[in-house]
Amino acid sequence: MKVFYLHRKEDESGISGTGRIAQGIVFDNGKVALTWLSEHPTVTVYDNLGEVRAIHGHSGKTEVLMEPDWKRAYNEVAEVARTVDLAQVIVDKLSDGSEAKQLLEPTSG
Repeated sequence: MKVFYLHRKEDESGISGTGRIAQGIVFDNGKVALTWLSEHPTVTVYDNLGEVRAIHGHSGKTEVLMEPDWKRAYNEVAEVARTVDLAQVIVDKLSDGSEAKQLLEPTSG
């Protein structure tokens, strides 16, 4: 699922206002549910995001702003973090002979 907002730059009708006016979800099958952030928060289901843009876009005065997929981003970072030895990265960046490098480097003995 992906979350998005409708952001309206100009309100021609004077009804929905400007800024974030609606919140929606794009389901994995492409269907879209949209609810208004107003005193009448009805929910409408659309076949796809293209329909939402066609009906509510108002010739570019309203845009669809996708929210980042935070869970996916976290999992990508976590996957990379498992493969990195952070202490070694730090040691490699320190100048030779620095006290910090001497403290962090494993002693050979």
